Order: sequence, then structure tokens, then C-alpha cells
Amino acid sequence: MTSLTRAIFRPRSIALIGASADPTKHSALPQKFLAQHGYPGELFPINPRRAEVQGLRAYPAVVDVPVQVDHAFIMLPTEFVLAAVQDCVKAGVGCITIMSNGFGEAGAEGEARQAELMQILAGSNSRLLGPNALGVVDLHANVALSANEVLALPDLPKGDIGLISQSGSMMGAILSRGAARGIGFSKLVSVGNEADISVAELVQMMVDDSETAVIQLFVETIRNHEELRRVAMNAHRASKPILAYRLGRSAVGQQLAVSHTGALAGSGRATEAFLKDIGVAEIRNFDAFLDAPALFRRSRPTGSRIGAMSTTGGGGALIVDNLGERDIVVTSPPAAVRERLAARGITIGDAPLVDLTLAGTNAVTYGAVLEEFLASEEVDAVVAVVGSSSQFRPERAVAPIVASTSTKPVAVFLTPNALRSQELLRAAGIPVFTQPEACADALRAWTEWRAPRVLAQVRRDDVIALLQQHRPSDRSGITLNATQSQAIFKGLGIEQAHEWLLGPQPDSWLPDDVASIRYPCVLKIASADVPHKTEVGGVRLGIGSASELRAAAGEMLVKVKTALPNARIEGFQVQETIVGLAEVLVGVSRDPAAGPMISVGMGGVLAELYQDVSLRPAPVTQDEAHAMISEVKAFKQLTGYRNLPKGDINALAKAISLVSTLMCVDGPNVAEAEINPLVVLRDGQGVRALDGLVILEGGQ
Repeated sequence: MTSLTRAIFRPRSIALIGASADPTKHSALPQKFLAQHGYPGELFPINPRRAEVQGLRAYPAVVDVPVQVDHAFIMLPTEFVLAAVQDCVKAGVGCITIMSNGFGEAGAEGEARQAELMQILAGSNSRLLGPNALGVVDLHANVALSANEVLALPDLPKGDIGLISQSGSMMGAILSRGAARGIGFSKLVSVGNEADISVAELVQMMVDDSETAVIQLFVETIRNHEELRRVAMNAHRASKPILAYRLGRSAVGQQLAVSHTGALAGSGRATEAFLKDIGVAEIRNFDAFLDAPALFRRSRPTGSRIGAMSTTGGGGALIVDNLGERDIVVTSPPAAVRERLAARGITIGDAPLVDLTLAGTNAVTYGAVLEEFLASEEVDAVVAVVGSSSQFRPERAVAPIVASTSTKPVAVFLTPNALRSQELLRAAGIPVFTQPEACADALRAWTEWRAPRVLAQVRRDDVIALLQQHRPSDRSGITLNATQSQAIFKGLGIEQAHEWLLGPQPDSWLPDDVASIRYPCVLKIASADVPHKTEVGGVRLGIGSASELRAAAGEMLVKVKTALPNARIEGFQVQETIVGLAEVLVGVSRDPAAGPMISVGMGGVLAELYQDVSLRPAPVTQDEAHAMISEVKAFKQLTGYRNLPKGDINALAKAISLVSTLMCVDGPNVAEAEINPLVVLRDGQGVRALDGLVILEGGQ
């Protein structure tokens, strides 16, 4: 255990700064709770107006405490916090937790106050938890350092689940709901603003903690994606599952991106993809979040073949329906399972749900079906549903589940309010659920749970040289025009449509300028100020002659200037007409929480409307790109679906992988880039990029 871990979770001495003798105040609660739960260390109330607080001698300041303080808990009004932190730094306090708010979460003034706070800590040996953090609980060490009133409960079960929460109140809610179920925790910590000590750093502490087997995250955002990826990898090596419940899944993207790619990655989709990529199982049902750890303790998924058995037809149907809504298909009992059961005098059909209503509500039959399911190599996990017998006769169907010694996951759904059966199953370490939605969501998260992906190390010196030609001169960044952007993609090795560049005044075009153009062709406005050309009349298809081209360009110029009077018109792009099997969007962007992302979906003007898109942290290999393609429903048409011609999926996967490497180029950094559309031709004929957009970050 590191000195910081000890100072946070197992301090030998605690100073309560702002401790109150008034039992009605929140600032009185930590002292009360520490005493109630048997804190074994030394406790020092800090209150300059009192000689004694709750029976203990009080001190004016931390520097006046006669022993070294490991952990200081600050509960002062915001305006007094900075001075208290200065005292803590002077006294050499190992960990300072600030419960007070009014810092980075409170607008510009709060951000300035938080910056000043970090200046005080700079260069010291003191570390900060918070601000706006509700405290720390270590149940194995009898440390209840928090003002959360759930600690008033007399008995809090000890366990092996470590919880890191960005919400202090939800830390208490999860502890309360867990205690009601008999679910025990090892450590719980509220991180607040993460001004210093981060979620990632605390995850590593729990990876190193022998009393923690499962790590839970209640998160609102990700503040350091690179560090979280690193510690998630360490958790995987230590066989410690990380489960996350995330707020903000329905929120609009944090900023309005210029590209379609940025918009598609909004609403938390990038964070969802990132968590899955680093091996964190995201739970979407709050009830499932409480009961799922027992499921993840068993083993990692080898597949998503779920066997379902039930003593109640209606209860079984609830589970099958909820699994189906989450795209999990319940597998029929394998033939070998049916044969072995028949040899034991038990006949079951080949329907996906093994309905053992009435005849199977006994330990022998139910136990035999469960045993054969668990022994089958064609079943990856089992969901066992038990009806009214679980409330009144747990020995009939619950007892065989408890007696099972298989390490294969079994998720149990009890249809009635069967408290005794819940206790029996939880005591045996078997995940039990009282809601079909929670049971199905936990199984969905388990089937999707993967080992963290190791990001490839990529260096593209050739592309760096191309980007260097457009290095922004200031901090505002730069948007390349279509011709410049397409040159970047061509440098990556992605084949472009043949095109001709014409000047900005159609009346001045010479015959030789248009002589080599092949008709029918496509006309586009060329301007870095017009990233979405279609919306302002900047694209025209199917032009059949030189005269038609000149007339279309004149009309286009008027439309664009009317819609965007300040747009700088650099000229016109004329492209050969390419007819493929599908138009695809391939793009990269930098998500403020999840970092560099690659996305792929249907292209053209309807990309954002359909939201049929797959995302991954960038870069991706061609194999990973193939997996992304398989996740986009519209791409089914490219696989020969119903005898449709097959598209060049391999060429598409290669293009996705190549575009993803743009996010690995160091200097100047790419903020956003996309090809839209990328036309997919028939199998073996490749892909063609018809339009591109590259935006470079500024301040480099």
C-alpha cells in the first residue's frame, strides 16, 4: 500500500476542519460517523472558536495538532478553504479532502479559485481529493470519513466491491441500496472535481487492493482518457472487472462540431465506445449496476449463447423478451443436452425457453436441467427464472442453483418478492435480480465485455509532411479546402475520384480549361468556408456538357454567396461521376472526454439523420475496421444480402484504418477530418473518395 493510498483510505490520524458541535449540521456528521463505526486512529477536530467538539479537544488550526496528520477533511464555507489548505500544506498533510463546493464546477470565478488552490498545492507533498467531494469510506478499516447520512446505518456489510463515484450523494445511495441487499463494499470514494487525484489514480489503488475484487465507477465524464486506459489494462491483468454506470448518455454533444463526424460522436456515444474499448462494462440499468458484480466475478464471456430455463412461463417470457430487446438471442437447448436429460427421464423440447412449470419445480428436475446447461460447450451462460416457489419453497428450484459448483455464469431472476431466496443466492455469490430489465441488462453488459484493446503505435511521416504545409499560424486552427483535404487522404493511400479544378469566375473559363472533362460530371463549390456544400446549393450532379457546366457554376455562385456572403470562393471542383454500391462516411474527431475517435456510417447528406454509425478510439487495425463495418446495419447491403452485389468490404476496412491514423500524427494535430462520401465499388474494385474535410488544431 502506497503512502497516498494509506492517507486516503487508512489514515492513522484525521483532522476535521470546520468540525461542529451542533449535531444538526453536516459538519458534525463525519466525527459522529467515525466514532460510530469504530475508527481506530486519532481524531482532531479543528475549530478555533471551541476548546472541545463532541468530547474531543479541538485545535485552532491543523498546524497546531501535536502529531502528523495523514488526512484532513475540510468542511468550511468556500471563502475560507484556501487558507485552510495553506495550513494543511504547511503541516505536511498527506491527503486533503475538500467537501466545500464553489470551485471548478461554479463557473469562471470557481475555476479561478480552483486554479489558485492548485497553485497552493504545487510543489508540496500534499495531495487533494475534490473539491466538492463527499468523502471516503473503507469498511474493512472502519473508516467512515464522510458527511453522507447513509453512514448513520448501524451495520454496513463488508465486501469486495470498490466504488469510485463522481457524485457524492450517489455514493451514499449505492451504499444504502447495497446494504439493503446484503451487498458489501470494500472501499467507496467520492472524487468531486478531480482537481488533483483522479478516477484513474483511484482505480489503480483498487487494482492494488487485496480486499477489492470488482471495481465500480459512477461517472459523469472522463477527465483523463489515456490514464484510464492504462489502469484499465492493469485491472484486466489483475482479473478485476470494472463496471460503470454513466450519466449523460442522452446529452447533446459538448460542442457543435463542423464535421458530420463530430456530430455523430456526440450524445455520449464516443464515451460509450471508449469504455467498451478499454474493457469497462457499461451498465445502463441502475438496479443491474447493484447486482451485476456477482455475474462478472464468474468468468469472461466466450460468446453470447444464453440458455434460459424457468419454473414460470410468464416469468421466462419476461426474460426472453428483455434479452431480445437487447439483441441477445436465447439459444435452444443443444441436442446433446436434450439427449442426456432424456436418459435421466427428463424430456424437454427444443424451444429457446426451457419451461419447467409445475413438473419441473423440484430440485431433481430443475437441478438436472441446470447441470446439463452448465456442462454444455454450446452454452456460454444460463439465466434461471424461478417463480412463486422461490418465495415459499426455496428448496425446490433455488437450492439446486445454490448447490451448483460451475464457474460458468448463472443469472437468476426471481419473479416474486422472495427475500429469503435472495439472501441464499447472494450468500453463495450468485447474481440474483428482482427485475427482468435489470437481469437482461446485466447479461447484455456481460456478453459485450471484452479485454482492453491495445492501441497500435503508428507513425506517418509522409502525412506529417503534407500537414506541415498547412500549419496554423495562430491558436484558432485552420479548415483546409476540399482540394487540400483530399490531398491529405490521397497521401494516406486512399484513391480519389478524378477531378478538374476551375477558377472562381465561370465567365472567364477558357475552352481548354474544360476540354478534358468527362461527362456526365459533378460540380462542387471550392471553399474552406463551406464545409457542408449541399446545404447551400454548392453541389450539382449529372452535368452533361461544357455549356451546362458553365451555366450551373454561375447559378451555384449566386446561391452560395446569397447563403454565405462572407465565404471565400476559391473556385470550382469538377469530378467524374462514380456510381458505386454505397456512399459511406469515414471520419475522425477528438472527443473532449474520450479522445481521438474514428467513426463510420452511411454517408451523404443523411449521415446525421440515421445515426447508424460505429465508433472506436483511434487508431484501428483493419480487423477492427471490419468489426466496425459489421455493426452498421446499412452495410448489410454490401455483404450480398438477398443476392445484392457484394461491395469491396476489404477496401473499405483498409480506408477506415488509414483514416484513423490521422489522429496519431504529431504536428500539426488534426482536430476533425472526414471523407463524405466514400463510394464503395463492387468487390475487388476498391473505394473512391469524392469529398474530404480536414480541420487542424491551432496553437501548435
